[in-house]
Amino acid sequence: MPGVRALLVLDRKGAIVMSDDDLRDRRLDDRDYTSRVERMRDPDTLYLSQPYENTPGVFNIKLSMAVIGAGGENDGAVSAILNPEYFDAVMRSALYAPDMNSAITEDSGRRILFVPADPTAMRNSGAMPDPFFVRHQASRRTETVLDGAAASGEQRLVVQRTMLLRGLGLDKTLVVSLGRNQALMATGWHSMAWTCGLAWLVFGLTSSGALVLVQRRRQVLEDLATARAEEQAVAAEKVELALNGANLGLWEWQMVDDVRTVDGRAAAMLGYTREELNAAGIDWNSMVKADDMPAIEAALAAHLADGSRSFEAEYRMRHRAGHWIWVQSRGRVVERTADGRPLRMLGTRMDISARKLAEAEIAHLAFYDGLTNLPNRRLLLDRLHHAIAKAARGGSHGAVLFVDLDNFKSLNDTMGHDMGDRLLEMVAFRLTEVTRETDTVARLGGDEFVILLEDLGDEQQQAMGNAAAVAGKVLDSLSRGYTLDAHELRSTPSIGVVLFGAEHHTINDLLRQADMAMYEAKAAGRATFRFFDPHMQVALDASAMLEADLRFALRREELRLYYQPVVDNDGRVTGVEALLRWQHPQRGLIGPGDFIPQAEKSGLIVELGEWVLDAACRQLVQWAGCADSAHLSMAVNVSARQFRQPAFVDQVLAVLERTGADPRLLKLELTESMLLADMDDVIAKMTTLKAHGVGFALDDFGTGYSSLSYLKLLPIDQLKIDRSFVHDMLHTRHASSIVRAIITLAYSMDLAVVAEGVETREQWSALEAFGCNAFQGYLFGRATPLAELELDLAVLPGGDADCAPSAAPPGAMLDMSI
Repeated sequence: MPGVRALLVLDRKGAIVMSDDDLRDRRLDDRDYTSRVERMRDPDTLYLSQPYENTPGVFNIKLSMAVIGAGGENDGAVSAILNPEYFDAVMRSALYAPDMNSAITEDSGRRILFVPADPTAMRNSGAMPDPFFVRHQASRRTETVLDGAAASGEQRLVVQRTMLLRGLGLDKTLVVSLGRNQALMATGWHSMAWTCGLAWLVFGLTSSGALVLVQRRRQVLEDLATARAEEQAVAAEKVELALNGANLGLWEWQMVDDVRTVDGRAAAMLGYTREELNAAGIDWNSMVKADDMPAIEAALAAHLADGSRSFEAEYRMRHRAGHWIWVQSRGRVVERTADGRPLRMLGTRMDISARKLAEAEIAHLAFYDGLTNLPNRRLLLDRLHHAIAKAARGGSHGAVLFVDLDNFKSLNDTMGHDMGDRLLEMVAFRLTEVTRETDTVARLGGDEFVILLEDLGDEQQQAMGNAAAVAGKVLDSLSRGYTLDAHELRSTPSIGVVLFGAEHHTINDLLRQADMAMYEAKAAGRATFRFFDPHMQVALDASAMLEADLRFALRREELRLYYQPVVDNDGRVTGVEALLRWQHPQRGLIGPGDFIPQAEKSGLIVELGEWVLDAACRQLVQWAGCADSAHLSMAVNVSARQFRQPAFVDQVLAVLERTGADPRLLKLELTESMLLADMDDVIAKMTTLKAHGVGFALDDFGTGYSSLSYLKLLPIDQLKIDRSFVHDMLHTRHASSIVRAIITLAYSMDLAVVAEGVETREQWSALEAFGCNAFQGYLFGRATPLAELELDLAVLPGGDADCAPSAAPPGAMLDMSI
């Protein structure tokens, strides 16, 4: 009979008279129980014993009825020894969380059963009752829901119910409890945990009822077979009610005969009735997805090898409608042979398809772009890793295409981010249209996309041709117009292509090379594609090395200022222009044309500009100490990036204060291109510095966006005629007219004027004839270091030939400056 280990007939001294088990003891070891047998006087009362540890860690309980003689004296008792393992297995399969426990406690506070088992607490019969039990008893209510600290200090929620079993004649009142850790309940499954907890309380109550019902079979000695059948039927009904509230299906496996049976709920999960699935001939393994069988077998083997571990597995089963559902199965062996061989398993099954769907959606978000639904960087890197390995093994070539939309930022700024997002969605759709299903189209972020092409051919030329064909399709597709909310938009891509094959490649190398090729496409005019060329890497490495050396140039004091004189009509030096040079320890003297572009690109131009300004002001202070040079002014070129710094004005004033230079001798040279953006900010900065005495010159006037409107607004002191006009003015009438017009314009606006690039006496004479009275060029001196600067230079037209025209080629005449 389930749950009953043995039925015994005892005499009044506790000696075994008759037993239906193979017990060979003549007396029971439980002295406390046997001493109470002769005190059992009421034949209508069921006497419940205290738990007795017959073997280490295993406790049993006895239910007894007194046998009363004809004279009313006690002649012994009929006892049923209950096997707690049966009730432990049934109740444990209902615990859906590791922090749950359930207990049955008698009215004295002694625990009769505790799941999970706690042998130490069961042995300690003198321990204080559980605080939740004490609070329940004090409430005098049949049912309580209590929270608070357990004896261990843990915060728990405990549901308790007093079982009033007067109709059964039990000599004790039992309290059934179910508890959970409150902290673990405060999760996203809070509501579900409450529901399941109450359901399992019902299960515990019905299990207790089943336990008591077993004892009600007073005719068990007369008809053991009938009592067993009735008990199983009632217990099954109660368990079904308990499991119904938790949406759990029950399964049983007779392992020897390999017969599996399920209840109606487990069958309904698969779209069947209980009778259909429990019929003979059902192949359960065929209903499980083959891919999941190894995991099930591994979990079963682990449970059979270690009985303390429950069986638990998640796998897919075929629904009657044809689709797969995910189930979670838990259980354990509840019956073994004497030698330990498993005979029967009992467990529960839950439909977890909704949870698996949520997990799949989370995984999708981790590997796919939320806007375009294309693979994101993480998934691209994984696929690129496999593609590189595959190409290395098989020898077939692949390619990486780096696609960047031209002028996308402008569209975002003018049309709004919503419109930009819609454009990106359409771009993603078009990219998938012109690629194969085996290709990967990924979005890195912003307007950057990457296409991974595989199996382009064994020969490099063939692979290059196939990659070029795909790049051409992408170019044509993305260059077509986009209709968004009645707006006809046009956007073109710049595409960089790099091949990979049997050679060693790294993911970072390929993406960097494709990115370099993409920038080459942009430099070629955009709306085109370029293949990566190793020379690009060489140029990039050289640029990176130059930038690294330039960062150390300031610390190692490798920068030098060269000075080119500015003279008046008499050839007297009135000032100089400070020009930057780099004394490289290996490459020697480097002109600004070789490092200023890289400084502009990297942002180092701001630091270099600050250094030049500081060095120039310190030189002004030195010259101020000598009467012959105290009048000299210093022109310093300012880059657009340096001028746009919010703290530019403060930096200039700080340098002047720190060095003590006269601001009236400092002239900052700006270019016309700097005036095109944020005119208000430019005027504000110039006006502030002008108020402190700093002068301004407009360099290379006439070559940029020349406009009288900004000349009228800006506090400029001087115009500098670009050397190209000076060079051509003796050869073309147009250049001559432009020079004359600039000089006339400057004087009409009370501005000084300086002619740059004066190399011959003829140019000097012509400029004087036009009215120009300040000159700069090779005729008067090249840019030289301070030690070689001649401040007493005086050369007049028609004088000695110490300032002969330069024979250097035009390229050597350009002195790029900060």
